[in-house]
Amino acid sequence: MLDMTEYQALYMEELDEQLRVMEEEVLRLERKEETLEGIQRLFRAAHTLKGSSAVMGYERMKRLTHNMEHILEKVRNQECEVTQELATLFFRCVDRMKQLRTEIVARKHESSGIDDLVDALASGDWPNQVNELRRIDRGNILLSVEEVNHAVRHLEQGDRAYWIRIGLTPDCEMRTARFHLILAWLAESSTNVLWTDAIRPMEGEDEESKRSCRCLILSDETSEAIQSRALAWIDVGEVEIEDCGRVELEALAQRERDDEADLMVSNDSESSASSPLQDKARVQSIRVNVDRLEKLMNLVGELVIDQTRVRQVERSLASKFGTEDSLQELGQITDHITRIIGELQESVMKVRMLPIEQLFNRFPRMIRDMSQSLGKDVELSMEGKDTELDRTLIEELGDPLIHLLRNAVDHGIEMPETRRAQGKPLRGKITISASHEDNQVLIVVEDDGAGIDPRKLVRKAVSQRLISQSEADRYTDKEAVDLIFHAGLSTASQVSDISGRGVGMDIVRAGIERMNGRIDIETNAGEGTRFKIRLPLTLAIITGLLVRVGGRTFIIPMSNVAEIVRLSHEDIHNIKGIPIVTIRNQVIPIAWIHDIFGYPNDTARSKSVPVVIVGRAEKRYALAVDELLGNQEIVIKSLGAFVGQSEGIAGATILGDGKVALILEIGGIIRRMGRA
Repeated sequence: MLDMTEYQALYMEELDEQLRVMEEEVLRLERKEETLEGIQRLFRAAHTLKGSSAVMGYERMKRLTHNMEHILEKVRNQECEVTQELATLFFRCVDRMKQLRTEIVARKHESSGIDDLVDALASGDWPNQVNELRRIDRGNILLSVEEVNHAVRHLEQGDRAYWIRIGLTPDCEMRTARFHLILAWLAESSTNVLWTDAIRPMEGEDEESKRSCRCLILSDETSEAIQSRALAWIDVGEVEIEDCGRVELEALAQRERDDEADLMVSNDSESSASSPLQDKARVQSIRVNVDRLEKLMNLVGELVIDQTRVRQVERSLASKFGTEDSLQELGQITDHITRIIGELQESVMKVRMLPIEQLFNRFPRMIRDMSQSLGKDVELSMEGKDTELDRTLIEELGDPLIHLLRNAVDHGIEMPETRRAQGKPLRGKITISASHEDNQVLIVVEDDGAGIDPRKLVRKAVSQRLISQSEADRYTDKEAVDLIFHAGLSTASQVSDISGRGVGMDIVRAGIERMNGRIDIETNAGEGTRFKIRLPLTLAIITGLLVRVGGRTFIIPMSNVAEIVRLSHEDIHNIKGIPIVTIRNQVIPIAWIHDIFGYPNDTARSKSVPVVIVGRAEKRYALAVDELLGNQEIVIKSLGAFVGQSEGIAGATILGDGKVALILEIGGIIRRMGRA
């Protein structure tokens, strides 16, 4: 007997993928961006889920997708159109399927009811039936792919496609000549005639058919204007006109493709089997469990550690025994191993990289639901979706980006009446983009909303006693805007159940800094806000600066290092009890890592102090150490549940001599500096 549990994981993977496809395509349908290919993808997703759910025995999932498939078949055949009401119903179906999925994972069976959705799909209460509008017989016509592509380009430029049926008066005697003139009139009005049956043999037709012709045209005029002008033509008694959408146009060309495909199949059946070259041309891929990738990454990390240790042993032997032949051979072997491990590391890192599209695809539905609940019109634009990032970072990045986007919709984008009064487009725009920049990933979240008022932030901070009035008077606009990251500070006039610009922003920054990244803000009151997030490509293996503090080795991620300087003790001053240094006319607070972690500090005996300048946004902080040891690639290891999390410590690594070195988390270090 077949054990279905072994297929459970495969079913869940397919379910997640198909639900994502359905959500994306329903969004396009609602925005009237649908294409025939998109509708077919949506139909196939429902059909696939229906089949796989039936095999797995999930009856409710099967029934729900079956009823969706029935409606989608009508959409595909242009028997009904997708209105906002139907799109909302589709979204409710997808949400219920997600709920069923959660129940299957938790309890191995479905428990939520689906009868309300099945009844809604079957009732047809949504105003989308278009059968009564399909008065003009389309006939069995074909358009070439080139003709459809030409038409689609016109549609993208703002033109419209129309079906027209023109009926001549009963007393019109020279009907064929009149049809010729009608085509000439259409051409004179800058109208493209894609297809017509006006020029056709009329033998065998009934009297009614001989008095009418049909056309498929492209025009920049409204249907009312075309109909009014056509009725003014001589001998024209009636004119019917209907819209022809992009989906219907593409369907006409699809028929031609289907005919060609049938012909190819017929020809292939008469020839031999397919060429082996055709099989080789197919893209081959396999699904790999994430745990296996993690284990492989850990093994590569161990090799990187051993490579460092072998190199250190080689140097130690060379210092003792000079240039013996065996040592030179060892050096060659070490160089070869280093190169191979480097290539292996790069290959494994590429396997771990995923396009950020997988993260971005969560957001359109969220923005759509939020904007509707708030009564706002918001457009989300996504750029750079093919930018690749380590899968671990993609998982960690989700919550901060969701918070920024929710803030943008709730408190960034104004209400339509406010935007109208300010002369802005009624539709607000939010853009999220990703790109590679200097071996890092740059993610930008931008809106064209109200922006952030720095003075309002300062007044709020003073009223909440987060800063004194004297401090507030010295704040620049940039420093005032950075107050948004202060825990608990918000400028929202009323509490929202969606978000509050400021509430939780400290958590956003903390999350970004845990990933060794940083977040900057650019804003203009009344114009909008831009958040810039910079992240390393991966968190598994990074380049770190090794420093010695109190006889112990620490590592500072190079992505946080702005510069390294040596200062004399005379360069360090105190302002109101806070030690600072001045570098290129910039005042920078300085702290000894010894003092942060409670190690003995003997730097007073040395002539100079090595200082590492680290950055948070545009601010700079100086960390004094005992000695700089150089940089190297390091493998980040978690401290584990037994040790737990410690503020300012991101993890640990194993050095070439086998000792453990702690990796500093700069955001936590800065917070500890602020409390010192």
